[in-house]
Amino acid sequence: MTEAVHSVVFQDAVLEGLAREQAARRRVAFEFAGEGFEFFRIWIVNLLLTIVTLGIYSAWAKVRTQRYFYGSTRLDGASFDYLASPLSILKGRLVAFAMLLVYVLASEFVPLLGAVLMLFFIAIMPWVIVRGLAFRNHYSAWRGLRFGFDGRVGEAYVVFLLWPLLSVLTLGLLFPYAFFRQQRFIIDNTRYGVTHFSFAAGAGKFYTLFLIVLGVFLAGAIVAGVLGTVFPPLSILLMVAMYLLAMALFAVRLTNLRFNNTTIDRHATAADYRLGSYAALMFTNTLAIVLTLGLFYPWAKVRSARYAAAHIALDADGDLDRFVADQGAALSAVGGEIGDVFDVDLGF
Repeated sequence: MTEAVHSVVFQDAVLEGLAREQAARRRVAFEFAGEGFEFFRIWIVNLLLTIVTLGIYSAWAKVRTQRYFYGSTRLDGASFDYLASPLSILKGRLVAFAMLLVYVLASEFVPLLGAVLMLFFIAIMPWVIVRGLAFRNHYSAWRGLRFGFDGRVGEAYVVFLLWPLLSVLTLGLLFPYAFFRQQRFIIDNTRYGVTHFSFAAGAGKFYTLFLIVLGVFLAGAIVAGVLGTVFPPLSILLMVAMYLLAMALFAVRLTNLRFNNTTIDRHATAADYRLGSYAALMFTNTLAIVLTLGLFYPWAKVRSARYAAAHIALDADGDLDRFVADQGAALSAVGGEIGDVFDVDLGF
């Protein structure tokens, strides 16, 4: 009798513990409150001022756009913040423009020097990528705490230069692995407060992704080629459609792969992009932009952001308020922001 009572008590305790655990875990959805016409007014002013100022206003245009989309995106009742200064972006763009101008002139009048400069730009690209990621994350915040990026330039040279080069030498066989290393490098070195994100997917999932997309594209190309012998214009339309479908398939599977394998502390991100709905979104956006000569672009951007917010979530394990407070306390303990930030956004 006593054993039976103990068994019942034990079962109740286990069930109660499981109930508490389930209650602590909850899916927190993202919300996007932006509107197409509202952003159109920002976009058209940005466009006109950028043209009038010969591109100088583009830095302010980027900040206005980023702040609109960050501020319109909410997680657990709090919106995101974009904190970058337009002058920092302008300085970076002036540097990038000057480098591009030198390259164009050198290629025109001293081709050998142009080739040397091209090799130089390729050589510094991993450094540019790291500084760009550091800039973007440092000036992004949620609930008053900034994100950060701690990737090392040396590792960036391996994942963004060495592995792509080996991919070329192996006729593309290593490209999925190179892409996997790049994704893992970006996610693992991104942090919120002092806590890094972690990417758990292996290279095999990226090979599966590329094989599926390649298979769909090749199948579509074969069908388009066969039908093209009967009615050539149909072949062109089918090729465009298959290209868009392959792009949509890649975007859907990559987004799900990234978010469904990323964690931060005890929390995990999740995504449930669907090929049918995303392909329809992509097709209608593209068609509307073409038919309106680009004027539909603001609505397309808002529709894409709304779709992302509706299909990406955070699986929170515990109190997010406590997690954010812990990050703030830990950040204060190490003396503020971690790492140096190159205060220029090189706009390559």
